[in-house]
Amino acid sequence: MLKILSLHDFECPVLDDAAVVGLIDGIVHYCTYDKLHDEMQPFSKYLRGYPEVSITQEILATRDSARAVSAGELFLPIHDSVFKKLANVWREKGLSEAIRFAAAANPEQITNVVHWVATRLNWMLDLMERGIYQRDVLPTSGTGSVADIVATRDWNMSLIRCLSWHPHCARLAVATRDDRIRIYSQGILGVPVLRHSAQKSVCCLSWRPYAGRELAAACYSGVLIWTIELGAASNLLSHAILLKQRNHVPVTSVIWHSQGGLLASCSPTDLNIIIWDVSKEDGVPLKRVGGGGICFIHWSPCGSRLLSASCRNVFRVWNTGVPTPWHAERWTVPHGRVATACFGPNLTLLFATTEDPATIFSLPLQNNIFDVKKTTNNGVKIAMRLIDLTKVNFSWDDNDYITVGGRIVSMEWDPTGKYLAILFQDSPVIALVKTSVSNLSRVVEVQPSCLIKGFPGEVPNCINFYQKHSSWLCLTIAWNSGRVQHFPIVENESKVDATTYSTLLSQSIGTNGSYNICSYRQY
Repeated sequence: MLKILSLHDFECPVLDDAAVVGLIDGIVHYCTYDKLHDEMQPFSKYLRGYPEVSITQEILATRDSARAVSAGELFLPIHDSVFKKLANVWREKGLSEAIRFAAAANPEQITNVVHWVATRLNWMLDLMERGIYQRDVLPTSGTGSVADIVATRDWNMSLIRCLSWHPHCARLAVATRDDRIRIYSQGILGVPVLRHSAQKSVCCLSWRPYAGRELAAACYSGVLIWTIELGAASNLLSHAILLKQRNHVPVTSVIWHSQGGLLASCSPTDLNIIIWDVSKEDGVPLKRVGGGGICFIHWSPCGSRLLSASCRNVFRVWNTGVPTPWHAERWTVPHGRVATACFGPNLTLLFATTEDPATIFSLPLQNNIFDVKKTTNNGVKIAMRLIDLTKVNFSWDDNDYITVGGRIVSMEWDPTGKYLAILFQDSPVIALVKTSVSNLSRVVEVQPSCLIKGFPGEVPNCINFYQKHSSWLCLTIAWNSGRVQHFPIVENESKVDATTYSTLLSQSIGTNGSYNICSYRQY
């Protein structure tokens, strides 16, 4: 029987001016701010291949003259008649898109009668797609707002709103509060700054696998697909295309398939997930009724499952395997909604809800005829309680203490499935949990690792694991001060080749390339 992990099982971090900077051979290392860049520190040798990132208010206030060019600005427009354009839309995208095109056209160009009919039909289409109870506008704060949905703590005020490692090289994308995206690459001069008129309220970033310079950004207006040029002329030559669909705004989550061919996006005001064929700039909706809009989506590492978490108590796991058609398993949670989720090895899913006290659940998705945990009566799979995150106070003396636990904002599982990082809404530390997954898609062991705290006054905003496999792990943390920390996790230092400290990452730079059963049941 697997013991449920509690925050009481963690050791209290040292509550002084030093920050936790690394976990090497099971030993937690601390460092003061003035020694952070000292090459003699034991953690320094593991960070030489990672780009240094620091965001300040002064950087955000700088208005450089470089201008990003969108793909549409590189070509001269073709002036066809409005009826010819309408016929082309009807032929290429169908009747519904033709109706919407006519409704958005100038009445003087398309005649008042046609425009009147088109606007009424368009209103009916919107009503059917959106539903009577679907909201047009999200609240700016509180429950149901973008800040409440995204995987960033204090998203409205955070200097860094999201970050994303490239899956194949040491290239980090950082979206900041000034609606710009900065690209940091070790060994490349200059930091490309991506700007676009449609790039507002960036919520999520996703690098395209097997394509070193293509980045998808979830924005208020839709999905921006950037093609990034690195080097001195990067700001002028980088360009983007905007993918958008009616009633699919704001986009709060975007994720590439593991093979890089398909892109999925979602919006809390849309019941549908959009699967994009980027080369054609066209999207196909995955339609399901019920559950409300979609907060976020995640693709499994193998690409055979797609998780969609709704704004209500419903979440779905889509089976995207070929050649079988796409179909979804519908699940419900008793209270709140799914706050965050992540996939691990062997189709293992971890998720947590917005209820308090928070709990992380494990759900095995791999089908196996020898799986004795699967109910024999109706084939229903059960989610298991894994980690209890009830708030715990850790005190160093009578005056200093920290609170750990409560509601989860985000959690990240490293690609090997060995470490799980948990970010809380009301706690200044990140909980790092050691995990072990069996071949039958089950978490067989969870152990407390350490609590990662920053310097005095710092709280974590967002996190992401370095994706490329190496002989150690790296968790990247963005703090509210604008400091971006690379946290090395080294399980056995004696097995790490000294020559790989700088060469492993530099080689990749050139790549462009007892179970307690709860009431979570499948329907």
